[in-house]
Amino acid sequence: MEYKISISPNSRIVDIDSSGGNKSSQYFAEIQGTQKGRVKILLLKGMGNRLILSLNDRVYSVIIQERSPNSLSFLINGRAYVSEIGSTKSGSTTTIVASASEKVTSNFPSKVVKIVGKKGEILKRGDTLVILEAMKMEAQIKAPQDCTVEEIFIKEGEMVGKGKLLMKLKFR
Repeated sequence: MEYKISISPNSRIVDIDSSGGNKSSQYFAEIQGTQKGRVKILLLKGMGNRLILSLNDRVYSVIIQERSPNSLSFLINGRAYVSEIGSTKSGSTTTIVASASEKVTSNFPSKVVKIVGKKGEILKRGDTLVILEAMKMEAQIKAPQDCTVEEIFIKEGEMVGKGKLLMKLKFR
C-alpha cells in the first residue's frame, strides 16, 4: 500500500508491502526520491505501544506516543518525531483532519502558529482551521466536514497542551 509520509521538512511517497500473508512480521518499503531502494523491515517484538524493529539489519526501539487517523508521534531510540500520514490512493494530504466532533482539540502539546478559521466563518470540509507547531514541525488542523466556526478558545503564539480545546464548530 502506498502512503505519503511527512516528517518535516521531508515528505516522501512510501510503498509498503508485506510478505507471507497477514501474520507476517516482515515488510518491505520502497521510498521514492531516495537512493535507498527496497528497505527490509522486520518486526522483532511488539508490546502494545512499543516495537522493536530491524530496518536493513539495524535495530530500532520505537515507542508510539500518540496516534490519530492521520498522524503519529513516536520516539525512535529516544528521539522524538511527529509524522503526518495520508494514503495516496484515496487522495489524502499530509495534514491532520480534526475529528468528527464539533469540538476541536490538540492531539499533542504545541504552539499555535496561526488561526486560519475566524469566528462566524463558513468553512468547507478540508479547509484549514488552525496551524500548530511541535518540535519544529507544523501540523494543519483541517475541518472534518462543512461547518461554521462558533468559538475560538486560543490565541496565536499560545502554547497548548494535549487535549486543549481549540475551537468549537457547528456542522452544516
